[in-house]
Amino acid sequence: MNLSTGLILLGLLVGAILVVTLVSTTTPTRPEIVAIEFPEKIDADGSEVLGTVKFRDREGDIVLAEFKVIEAQAFESFSFDPEVRGQKEGSFQFYVFTILPQRVTLEVTLVDRQGHRSVPKRFSFEAELSLEF
Repeated sequence: MNLSTGLILLGLLVGAILVVTLVSTTTPTRPEIVAIEFPEKIDADGSEVLGTVKFRDREGDIVLAEFKVIEAQAFESFSFDPEVRGQKEGSFQFYVFTILPQRVTLEVTLVDRQGHRSVPKRFSFEAELSLEF
């Protein structure tokens, strides 16, 4: 290989690296749910039970958290603005309650300002009657 061929190949390699770098840093990404923390069992007495969603979002522009019912006897899907704009990673809290003993499975999805949706993540809990007097 002569010098001019080597320089051309080096130029192409550097150009390819720059293109990959620019695309990966300017292409919007969807939010990511890192973990959901919620008890496996709750009391079916109407009291609010707190949970936590841990997330990452390179743009820091999450505007909606959707909780879709996958399994339940009587439970409503819900959504809200978790108010985490500007945060590239962190957590926010949510709460649920029920008065009906049942098994509930919810699917959580985060949505950013551009409408990019996270990969949904599911969690389940058992709502039970408390027999304490």
